[in-house]
Formats: sequence, C-alpha cells, structure tokens
Amino acid sequence: MMLNGETEAKTLMSNFTATTLLRHCETAWLFTESDFKTLVFPVIVFATVVSPRPEPLALACTACWLWFHLFQFNVSNHSYSADEDIVNKPWRPLPSGRISVEDSRALRWALLVFCLGLSSVFSLNLFITSGAFTVLMILHNNLRRGHHPIFRNLCNVAAYVTAGVGCSLILSGESSLDGTSIKALSCSALVVLLTIHAQDVADVNGDEIC
Repeated sequence: MMLNGETEAKTLMSNFTATTLLRHCETAWLFTESDFKTLVFPVIVFATVVSPRPEPLALACTACWLWFHLFQFNVSNHSYSADEDIVNKPWRPLPSGRISVEDSRALRWALLVFCLGLSSVFSLNLFITSGAFTVLMILHNNLRRGHHPIFRNLCNVAAYVTAGVGCSLILSGESSLDGTSIKALSCSALVVLLTIHAQDVADVNGDEIC
C-alpha cells in the first residue's frame, strides 16, 4: 500500500509539473502571438534575404534570439497597457488573469538579463544591439514615450531596425553588416515609418480608455 501511495504521489506531482509547464508556455505564447505576422516573420524573411548563405542552425538561433527579445518587450509593454487590452485583446495574459502586473514586471527584468546574456554569446556587436533594443524598450514603456504619436512611430521603427540588425548579424555569421544589408535596412525602416501607424486602427476603442 505504501508503494502504491508513493507511486500515486509521484504521478500526481509529474502531472502537476507538466500542467504548470504547459500553462507557462501558453502564457509566453500569448504574450507574442499577435506579433508573429507583423514582426517575427517579416524580420526573419528580411534577414534571410540579405544574408549570403543562411545555415539552418543559424536560422534557428535567429528565430530564438528574435522571439526572446519580442517576449521581453511585450511583457514590459503589456504590463503598462492592461486596461486597454481588456477591450482590444482580452485573451492576453494580463487581462485574462494568467499573470499579475507585478509578476510580469519582475519577469521583464529577468528577460532583460537573459537577452543580454544570450546576445553576448554570439558577438560584441550583437550584445550592443540587444542593449540598444533594451534602451528603446525602457523609453517606450517605462518612460511612457510610447504615448507620444511621433516618438511612438520613431521608437517602433528603431525597434524593427534593431531586430533586423540582430537577426542579420546572427544569420550572416559576421561581426558587422555589409553595405547591402545597411541599404536594405534603411529602405525597410522607411517603409515601416510610413505604414506602421495603420496597426493602431484596430485598437482605437481600447486606446480611448487610456
């Protein structure tokens, strides 16, 4: 009977651990789900096109690097926009009650350290790129510059460019970008600057709350 009890306890503990892990993974996914078509896929495609011969391993590393930085930004951003998300995106982790504002802000600082550490593994320039992304995140979220219409667009463009630089550095395997990549990034930045405001149209109802 004692052995059966121990086995049952271990089974329950394993099930609980698996359920908790799956819930955390789903929460992380919900933080970034809406940005796959607007940031993750476009930036990876861009970096793949401008890189000479992207390797499968480098592509996987690029996707991980980009996703963790997006995760970092969104955890921070969502913690300051929970009220408008109740109207615009109630399925997100904060308005749906999957995580508290306090826990999300603690998580974002942990992710900041992780992303800088991850970038330092590849190269100094990628570490600097990650640092620049972090500064943009703090300006946009903590210092509330994201509420200024002009600075919001400029900050978003800078974030896209920073993400593009980081992904291109990993995919190319070089410590710096070539002329073609820089020109392509400049053109991409111009396109984003002129069009990114269109994404806010769908969120106008929630924005009125703030």
